[in-house]
Amino acid sequence: MRLRGLPLHVLPRLPRLSLYLFPRLPHLRLYSPELRRLYDMEDRRVVVTHDEEAGSVGLSFRVRHSNIDRTFNLKRSTEEDLSSVLTRISSNIQKVLNKKKKKNEEPASVVPIDIKTHEGGVSVSKDMSCFECFVAQASQHYLDIGEQAYILDVNPPIVQTLELPKNVMAGFPVYPNKIEVANGKAEDSLFTWYKSDIKFSSDEEARAQMGKIKWLEMGTGYTCFTGNDDVGRLLKVLVKPRRGERVGEDTEMTSAVLVSAGPGECPFQRRHAVTKNLAGPNCLRVISYNILADQYADGEFARSNLFPTCPSYALDMDYRKQLLLKEISGYNGDVVCLQEVDEKVFMRDLQPALRGEGLEGIYTGKGGSVTEGVALFYRQSKLRLLENQRFILSEELQTNVMFSEIWEKVQASEVLKEKIVNRFTVLQVSVLESVEDPHQLVVVGGTHLYFRPEADHIRLLQAGLGLQILRQVMGLYQIKYPSKQVSLIFTGDFNSTPEFEVYRLMTSQMAGFDDIDWAEKEDECVSDVNFSHDLELASACGCPPYTNFTKGFYGCLDYIFYQTDHFSVKQVVELPSHEEVTQHEFLPSITIPSDHLALIADLEFKRK
Repeated sequence: MRLRGLPLHVLPRLPRLSLYLFPRLPHLRLYSPELRRLYDMEDRRVVVTHDEEAGSVGLSFRVRHSNIDRTFNLKRSTEEDLSSVLTRISSNIQKVLNKKKKKNEEPASVVPIDIKTHEGGVSVSKDMSCFECFVAQASQHYLDIGEQAYILDVNPPIVQTLELPKNVMAGFPVYPNKIEVANGKAEDSLFTWYKSDIKFSSDEEARAQMGKIKWLEMGTGYTCFTGNDDVGRLLKVLVKPRRGERVGEDTEMTSAVLVSAGPGECPFQRRHAVTKNLAGPNCLRVISYNILADQYADGEFARSNLFPTCPSYALDMDYRKQLLLKEISGYNGDVVCLQEVDEKVFMRDLQPALRGEGLEGIYTGKGGSVTEGVALFYRQSKLRLLENQRFILSEELQTNVMFSEIWEKVQASEVLKEKIVNRFTVLQVSVLESVEDPHQLVVVGGTHLYFRPEADHIRLLQAGLGLQILRQVMGLYQIKYPSKQVSLIFTGDFNSTPEFEVYRLMTSQMAGFDDIDWAEKEDECVSDVNFSHDLELASACGCPPYTNFTKGFYGCLDYIFYQTDHFSVKQVVELPSHEEVTQHEFLPSITIPSDHLALIADLEFKRK
């Protein structure tokens, strides 16, 4: 083995390199015993990775010598002598060669080990000990393994984790269930999708015939789209990681499941017929949708009591998120406000998939032990984000001087105080500027109020606090940009039907605790607390009979509140019919992925 390039004894130490150890390989179920990294034999390279804190270096390379074709992975200490490292490499290769030799054959010939650097014909002694220096300058050298020269590739982008979903349905988008790229970004990678030329009737048949498959290219891009003809086929994705001009080794993953048949036509596909085009100029398509967090659907109690009519497989997030993504992307929204968004679902599914549709997302978690929150997606071709803020309403009540009088009165009831303080209800506030007309600024509030049926007073308090915070943000931007029109859109799952005070506050500009019936909770009674505002607000989608339909309850809980003097409603997308909703008794179902229905309205700016 020869080392060619600059003399090691003059190599300076470089600044710290942020490199990774060898990637962890995920457990793959059926068809891929390991994550396959594809080394191009025409581009021989040793991938060098370095963890300075751990004091270790990884080396990965593929060797074709004599009768072996093998990828070698080593991890060595930076304190080790270079000669010792190279001897270990040679020893590992030699062991494999000897295992491959036939019976009665002589031991395999030794792979040449000759450590030399060349500078005007001057050689460096074999006991050189500067392994860390070698790593720092590795990109300036070649390694000779036998008679083959290898490029030393330091810190290339590497696919660290790659997983495909455990449920793949024809007619629905397929994308990596999880992808992590070291020394690069997953979204910069190149994706090529393939399908098996063979259709299989079962997993067992697929396992038995894996070696006979010919792979047919389907297309490129982060997302793959399947059709009914793909039912029974296997899918494979090949990922080429990139960072700028640097390209890492290709990595491939074969699906652990066959493509299965979808659920048939879903109610949202009928709604897509009127949203197939983007909203017109000077108009925003606004969506509000509680997508049912996995933590509330995944559990025996949820399956048996909350959603007993939905099959277990259809409650699984791997199933529901396929429907959710197809549904949301087909609405072609400009402002998409989601509630009950699992953080992992946002990061792994919603954000990368909807980014490909031209939507950028912001997640706002509730905090504490709760792993779900609200999210906003906005269309980048129409809107520019100026600011995003997160408000925990219970914290604002206690610390914001604007609410000091209300907080003083709430504390008079110890029971009420405890209930309110222990809530992590979040308000997401985003300020967006129209790209088409920078004169227009939109303050978008998104929230999900407390859900207990007997907690109307807590929801009123939360709604009142949220509205005042939004009004304050609007005022600050109006002062900052006096020539611009600042408008409000307030969306979410308010967990309150139209006959209660939350809706009254929004649409009639005033509501108070004195209007609440305290007969059953006198120890939580509050008096002389009223909320008011000067905004002309209305519900863009009106008050349908229900936006939430489960076995235990149905009613209108979701709203898109908008300023009637700043917007006009150009279109409201009709909700699914009652027959469609109840086709499988209650929500969610095999064709509707949440217990709520998405609200969709096109709002057109009014010029003042």
